[in-house]
Amino acid sequence: MAFATPADVAARLGRPVLTDEQARVNALLDDVSAFITEYCTGSWDRQAPPATFRAVACHEVIRWLSVTPGVISERTGELEVQFQAGASVAGLSEAAKTGLRRYRRALSSIPLTREVPPCPTTPSP
Repeated sequence: MAFATPADVAARLGRPVLTDEQARVNALLDDVSAFITEYCTGSWDRQAPPATFRAVACHEVIRWLSVTPGVISERTGELEVQFQAGASVAGLSEAAKTGLRRYRRALSSIPLTREVPPCPTTPSP
């Protein structure tokens, strides 16, 4: 189940999702929804996920759409572009993780000791 729709992405993108982008946007929405579900291990209503999930999903898809495949670094001043064979941005950004942190189960500890009752005294012979 995707947390957002292509219409949600288009509203945040400021333009309609083009016909040739439709399949990629749908696939990216499925991917980011899976990443969000995996990252958010805490308790949240699976039938009505928080609105934050929709916002994060849309912004991550827009971020992924803006990266040219294969480009790992790009600079405008003095034009510099670096390529790498397996450049990938598929994964949640630090900003997305910060926005989702409240839905992630916190680490905790449990005590591993137990109370042992004192040994009963035995009468001496």
